[in-house]
Amino acid sequence: MLSWYFPPGNSIGAVRVGKLAKYFHERGHEVRVVAGRHWDLPETLPLELPAERVHFTKFLDVNWPRDRIQGLYSRLFGGDEAQGTPNGTAKYQPRSGAASITTALRHLSNLYTDALNFPDSRIGWLPWAMSEAKRICQQSPPDLIYASGPPFTCLLAGHLISRQTKTPWIAEFRDRWVDDPYNEYPDWRTNMLARLERRVVNSTLGIVTVSEPWAEFYREKFGKPIAAIYNGYDSRDFALEPDDEPKPASEKLEIVYTGVIYSGRRDPSPLFEALRLLGPDRERCRVVFYGSAPELVHPVAERCGVSDLVEVHPAVPYKDSIQIQRAADILLLLQWSDPKEQGNCPAKLFEYFGVLRPILGLGLENGVPAKFIRERSAGFFSNDPRLIADRLREWLEEKERNGSIKSLPPSAREGLSREVQFEKLEHFCLERLASVR
Repeated sequence: MLSWYFPPGNSIGAVRVGKLAKYFHERGHEVRVVAGRHWDLPETLPLELPAERVHFTKFLDVNWPRDRIQGLYSRLFGGDEAQGTPNGTAKYQPRSGAASITTALRHLSNLYTDALNFPDSRIGWLPWAMSEAKRICQQSPPDLIYASGPPFTCLLAGHLISRQTKTPWIAEFRDRWVDDPYNEYPDWRTNMLARLERRVVNSTLGIVTVSEPWAEFYREKFGKPIAAIYNGYDSRDFALEPDDEPKPASEKLEIVYTGVIYSGRRDPSPLFEALRLLGPDRERCRVVFYGSAPELVHPVAERCGVSDLVEVHPAVPYKDSIQIQRAADILLLLQWSDPKEQGNCPAKLFEYFGVLRPILGLGLENGVPAKFIRERSAGFFSNDPRLIADRLREWLEEKERNGSIKSLPPSAREGLSREVQFEKLEHFCLERLASVR
């Protein structure tokens, strides 16, 4: 398995790949993982694979020169350093000041990023990933290479190692690559990435992705065998507690969001507007964010006049986040309200189903998460502040009447466990291997 993200580094990608590795191991497959040393992540995820099976490698930060120059310029002239984007590519955001220098530096910085972060900012990991993977292949030739992206340097590594060792491989798209709507690339870079993506994918046995709409998209685009393997929840992390309703963390209706917010694409303002419409009842509500940037939450709350109802806390370890979700009255799910988001089905949704707490969803109203929530009667999905306010009043009445918000029935999460999803993945991998033997 090739993945930049892997436990103990805490990211949602590491959760998925770490769980898949664990299940492969528990099913009797001999697993070796080559992963990056992600120094920018808190190392708070449990490693559920024997440590000797995981090979962390060095990497070269190709953006080190750019970041040093920008840091120096920031101290001298007050410019802002590179800001991250959802796809992991940094773009320079200058302040006003020495206009000509600032503009030139911005263009040079963005050109540097577009040219050297190819296919992405982790390209400096490729030599070490390939060297370690080839060493493992020589010691114990594998039946299959499984490469998971993003970053899509992982898929490039899978393609190259497969070609050099004559080992079949499968590519996992946890997110879209060239077709990711979050991308903000110049046309020349997009065209180059498109050619690379097709060349890489053409060498695979098949593709794994995380939702049925994306599976259909890639099936039509590449004509390859596709498996849609949802993220799911680990039933051992989300064990049912019969007849034990969670004790509310507060007398107020507590709405909790765990995760990051992308500016302009995950927008909590419909909820904040709904809180404003509640009038005096708004004081009985509280919205708590864990892991979001305060500067992307507080200004929105202030514009809606509800900043006194909103809290923002740093990210917490994975197991702590599960307990926080269990104790919440309502769990907030944010999606981009744009047709480009069709097929996006975040791992967070399945964690929410795992703890069986009602979900309030905002974003694309005909997307996969919205359909899951409606079909399983798992909460409420809308972008209309008035409708959301009406639903909040119902929850407030329920909490006042019963002291807590009733959990979802266990049937709401049926078929969504990682174990069920893994069985589909194992079958797909074995089926694809059998096709070339």
